[in-house]
Amino acid sequence: MNLINIQRDEWPRFLLAFSYFYFLLAGYFMLRPIRGTVAANHSESLHLLYTATFVSMLLIVPVFGWLVSKFRRGRFLPGIYLFFISNLIFFAFAFEGEATGDWVQYSFYVWLSVFNLFVVSIFWSFMADIFHPDQAQRLFGSIMAGGSLGAISGPVLTARWVELIGSGGVMALSIACLLVATVFAIFLGRLERHQHHDQPAKIIGGSIWEGAVRVFKSKYLLLICLLMLSHNLTSTFLYNGLAVLVDENILGFDERTRFFSYVDLIVQILAFLFQFLITSRLVVYLGMPRTAILPPIILAAGFTLLGSSLGLVLFAAVGVIQRALNYGLLGPVKEMLFTVVERETKYKSKNFIDTVVYRGSDVTASWLFKGMMMAGLSLAQAAWIYIPIMAMWALAAWYLGKAYIRLKNQLDMEDVPVRAPE
Repeated sequence: MNLINIQRDEWPRFLLAFSYFYFLLAGYFMLRPIRGTVAANHSESLHLLYTATFVSMLLIVPVFGWLVSKFRRGRFLPGIYLFFISNLIFFAFAFEGEATGDWVQYSFYVWLSVFNLFVVSIFWSFMADIFHPDQAQRLFGSIMAGGSLGAISGPVLTARWVELIGSGGVMALSIACLLVATVFAIFLGRLERHQHHDQPAKIIGGSIWEGAVRVFKSKYLLLICLLMLSHNLTSTFLYNGLAVLVDENILGFDERTRFFSYVDLIVQILAFLFQFLITSRLVVYLGMPRTAILPPIILAAGFTLLGSSLGLVLFAAVGVIQRALNYGLLGPVKEMLFTVVERETKYKSKNFIDTVVYRGSDVTASWLFKGMMMAGLSLAQAAWIYIPIMAMWALAAWYLGKAYIRLKNQLDMEDVPVRAPE
């Protein structure tokens, strides 16, 4: 009991959330190595794929805002998952390994980039809606560990089966996992409704663009955006750089897919250890500000190494550390930040930040990477440019952690959700 610090009445919701996230990320991480292979196959066009993803986000966000405004959580949440599952059925038939057409690969890359952010953002909006801040500090790391177990299972299955059943077969396994995740989402919604005496969750209402408007009016939400921008500038450099190095050093669709599968596996094992054993304790004992600044400090040391000596293994290792910190530490911390704001902000503003702002920063980062490569910089030289970015990231994280503490104290005194400060 002390290992994950769960109270007796929290177990049913925790186990459902844990299982829900396990199958959700297992389904996604079966597909991620295929996207990594597409990226390596088209490393010279990644900046265009990031741009296409960002444009797709701009088109989809108003639709999501309309769904949240008009339908209860119990309807729009599983409906969105079923929509994406129907898309994946098409790709399962369209992919043919090395013979897959470029436009099918491009479409899959953009689709999976949109899918990932939307379904995970919706999951954490749901969690922030049903757990209080004190519960979030104790439980979110362990709930995210369920996702990491799924993210460990997904790459293992892909690496083991991709040669036997092909990418289409891997997508069929992913569809099964996503269907199970949808069932757990429905069960969790019904349990939450039962605990509120069968009162359904209220329709959030408001306008389609209310979430975006709130972001630009709130210093707190803008700090979250700055945190995300700083992180994405760093992570996109590592992702694009690894794609370039894999393109130069590893040949073959299946071989590249297997390489990315093993990279994902190592990332998720490390992330799981953080989530299950470390993150919640760090937040409790160090406090939010000190915990939030750890990722940029650690990564600044990694980028210093890349600037001094660079190769595929070292570059992949720093990328593994970045992603493990993202999933294992930064991710739970970021989701905790949304537990102290009101419901409309949790769904609409959070989704806007997690999709449009996230992919917008990806686009910025990818064009920056392309510009540096066209200017003739090596990956080692470019690594030094990111050290000041991580200093900005650490500063934003510190002030954001302080703001979170103020909002949490206010929430504890009032015992009602509060609006993000103007």
